[in-house]
Amino acid sequence: MDPTQADIATLRTEIATGRLTIPAVIEAHLDRIAVRDGAIGAFVHVAADSALKEAAAGAQGRLAGIPFGVKDVLDTANMPTEHGSALYSGHVPPFDAGSVARLRRAGAIVLGKTATAEFAGTAAPATCHPMDSGRTPGGSSSGSAAAVAAGMATFALGTQTGGSVLRPAAFCGVAGFKPTHGAWPVSGMLPAAHGFDAVGAIARSADDLAEIHAAMMHLPSPVAPDAPLSIGLCRTHLWDTVSDEAAAIVEAAATAFARAGIVVVERNLPPGFEDLTAHRRLVNAFERAGNMESWAVVIDGARPESQEVFARGQNVDGAAYSTSAAALDTARSRIGELFGGSDVLLTAVTPGVAPEGLASTGDPRLQELWSTLRCPAVTVPFGAGIAGLPIGVQLVARPWADVRLLDAARHLERLRG
Repeated sequence: MDPTQADIATLRTEIATGRLTIPAVIEAHLDRIAVRDGAIGAFVHVAADSALKEAAAGAQGRLAGIPFGVKDVLDTANMPTEHGSALYSGHVPPFDAGSVARLRRAGAIVLGKTATAEFAGTAAPATCHPMDSGRTPGGSSSGSAAAVAAGMATFALGTQTGGSVLRPAAFCGVAGFKPTHGAWPVSGMLPAAHGFDAVGAIARSADDLAEIHAAMMHLPSPVAPDAPLSIGLCRTHLWDTVSDEAAAIVEAAATAFARAGIVVVERNLPPGFEDLTAHRRLVNAFERAGNMESWAVVIDGARPESQEVFARGQNVDGAAYSTSAAALDTARSRIGELFGGSDVLLTAVTPGVAPEGLASTGDPRLQELWSTLRCPAVTVPFGAGIAGLPIGVQLVARPWADVRLLDAARHLERLRG
């Protein structure tokens, strides 16, 4: 059994029965990084010595010995946290981010730091797609998705302000989860746009995501998933951005749910929700510029894309920001109207497969709509497009229905076969 291709449940069983040791699991992943990462660039720092030391000491907890990567905008006390920027070169914080600390307390072992767009969303890193080096893996959690897809980590932490967990997960053919805004700790996370920022995870399956969420939230281990009672197929005002092949895969997922006896109904965005994309863009610009203010005196040392983001946000005044922020709050108060009787919404996660080139990480709008509403969202792969590249679908639930959402994703994976 290859530890680099196993899920959390399998690794846990193999370790518990003695067929695998924790050091063997960590060594297998470090060997995989040595072989594959030179061509991919998923990791910006590999903590081989500390990972092997923790493995030899005998990790304890519900995730004992499970290796994971950490996006390089989340603090780690014993390794650099550079936020994808020369401005933070060599920076080592004194403490772990809350999310990292919680997983370490559960016994998971950090393999290293994964590549991020500068400041979690401005200039793309040099990370390549694991299946096609000429394509982006998505971002800004670029390295986290590429590492998991390439078998270099069982799972990885990412962050999502717009679509920075779900988009790279979908492009790379793995599962990604952004919990309800505020559910997972954000201490030790570099702020991007604080009204939307969340820590999330990328893993090989929705089952693994459910295990990670349970550990993060001090919940019992997941049992067999409950099937959703009703799925709302929601095309949104952005459906014209979705390619024919991606639209067909969303329809295929809806058909799979229906054939399993689950009610599938059409759900339209309530009137006015089509304005959320524009309101979100303005709020994001204002908040990002505010959080970059401390670097204003050295902003010339950042990448040109970051300088442009800072300048654009500086041109947004407080009155316009307040108006748009209030519009977002109003939309959030209408979540019940959006979902109606549906447990979960099904929609597109990306316009199609990962685009060519590394200068951009792809269009975030299909994911950021749900980040704006502070809903939990998950993507699972459900088909393939050109050149066999993966395409996922997106499932969304009401705030605080994270477990129900993950159950729906786990159920869809089983329907996929």
